[in-house]
Amino acid sequence: MGSLAEISEAVGAKMRGRLEDALARRAELHGGGDGEGDGGGDGEARAGADATAESSGPAGTAASAASAAELPAAATDRDGAGRAWVAQPMHSDAAIRAQTGRGWDDWIDAIDAGVGRDAAHPRIVEWVMANSEQNGWWSQGIAVSFERMTGRRLAGQMPDGTFTANRSRTLTVDREVLRELVADNETRDALLGFETEFRSKVASKTYKVLIARGDEPMGGLLFTFDAASNGRTKLAISHEKLQVFDEIELWKAYWGDWLDALEASLV
Repeated sequence: MGSLAEISEAVGAKMRGRLEDALARRAELHGGGDGEGDGGGDGEARAGADATAESSGPAGTAASAASAAELPAAATDRDGAGRAWVAQPMHSDAAIRAQTGRGWDDWIDAIDAGVGRDAAHPRIVEWVMANSEQNGWWSQGIAVSFERMTGRRLAGQMPDGTFTANRSRTLTVDREVLRELVADNETRDALLGFETEFRSKVASKTYKVLIARGDEPMGGLLFTFDAASNGRTKLAISHEKLQVFDEIELWKAYWGDWLDALEASLV
């Protein structure tokens, strides 16, 4: 295995062309393409991005992103019973009923009658905790599922209306090596292919890195390093603050390839 600089340069070189392709596709999704593509999908994505720009808040972003992704107006629940939902909840109707004594239709009615459908995400969580015996984890899941089923939130969407793409890989390397790679201010730009800003303390368990190309912010990367067996490390990457729903799959694929390049460069 080479030095930090050698590893970073090797990964950057492997990913240079791949990154340019990803950035070109991102520009199309954000409405920056030349309009000469051969498919209707790009036009739909641009329409979704335009609608997002004209809306504010998670509800507006969810509606425009759903249009861009060609999501159906309603999707039946996974148990084949009850009402039609815009998107699937985090847990099956049977599972939530076993945990809480209520099915999803009951929870939708209760939240609508209680805090109301337009309440902000934290307020819904607070209401669920105050009006049930559910802990914070289950209350978060109920709130997220409520937002998905009623069309306020898409899978991968955060409370602020942005989206997050996640990838992980278990690598045969000590986690301190990976932490040093991400924390190193001299080589991190080459490693990631972006201009970067390290936003964590070196001693932190997770590292947050803001990324940009020129003057354009590209979101943030959250790195998590978990020790695995036999001296290995599970490295997880969350690409946060994505503005368009279709970016989730775009960046999931990209960071999967980046992990391939990193793994090959660590040998």
